[in-house]
Amino acid sequence: MNKRTLTIIAVILALLLVGSLIWGVTTQSKLEADYSQKSEEAEQLTLLRDKLMQSVDSLDQAFTEVSNENAELQGQLTEAQETAKRALYDMRQAQRSRKNDNTVAYQMRVQIEDLINVRTMLETSIAELEEENQDLRERNVALSRDLSTAKTEAYNANKKADNLTRMNRSMEADLERMTLGAFRASAMQVDLLRKNGSNTANASRARRIVVSFDLTDVPREYLGVRPIYLVLTDESATPVISENPVRAKSIVNGAEKDIIALEGRDVNIERNQRLTFTHELDDKLAEGFYRAEIYTDVGMLGSAKVQLR
Repeated sequence: MNKRTLTIIAVILALLLVGSLIWGVTTQSKLEADYSQKSEEAEQLTLLRDKLMQSVDSLDQAFTEVSNENAELQGQLTEAQETAKRALYDMRQAQRSRKNDNTVAYQMRVQIEDLINVRTMLETSIAELEEENQDLRERNVALSRDLSTAKTEAYNANKKADNLTRMNRSMEADLERMTLGAFRASAMQVDLLRKNGSNTANASRARRIVVSFDLTDVPREYLGVRPIYLVLTDESATPVISENPVRAKSIVNGAEKDIIALEGRDVNIERNQRLTFTHELDDKLAEGFYRAEIYTDVGMLGSAKVQLR
């Protein structure tokens, strides 16, 4: 490289150095001015930063307080909302309950009115039933008396029927045992008469006893005059005794038997005939069953029963 070139290069470098120095000074001045400005701005910014930091701290504290208060308020709000929901639910329930209560009250009023009407009907029915019951009690008392009387009468009737049955059996046995075979009374009839001669079954009105019977196909050995006796016995087989009783004897079952007759007479016994005894009673007869018996000296001819009431 030549000197000229070096000079040029040196000049250029010198110019560049001078320019650099000038730029550097200018730049430094600007930088210093900018630095001063920036320093002031930095200080202001620092002050602003400090204020902002204080504000941030205050805001952070306030935020924290607000957050806490907000959380508390949020809890209170939630609780208030729940309380409001419960109050609304209770109000709706109360409204429905009130509607239901009104319905129930109406139904109860209707039922009470029905019950009052039923009670009135029942009271009326009870009063009527009490009257009917009183009438039934009175009728029951009367029926009980009638039933007692009927039972007594039935008992007496059964007793009399039993006595009559026993009497009939006794009569039949007596007839079989005591009669003389073909020599016996048949178609025997017993009538009790009043004073005027009419028939009666009333013990207090009976004044006369009429006993009639047939003798038919009498065996030859019994024909002729024989004594015939009328005996009247009660249901216990006790003879009814008149003021002038007739005492006699008869042969019964091959043995002699004492009899007490109301009356007796000698009769000419024929082969066929109807005989009648009429006897005036000396005393009134008691109620009950009686048996009229016909005897002869050789045995009993027959008997028949009669009842007085």
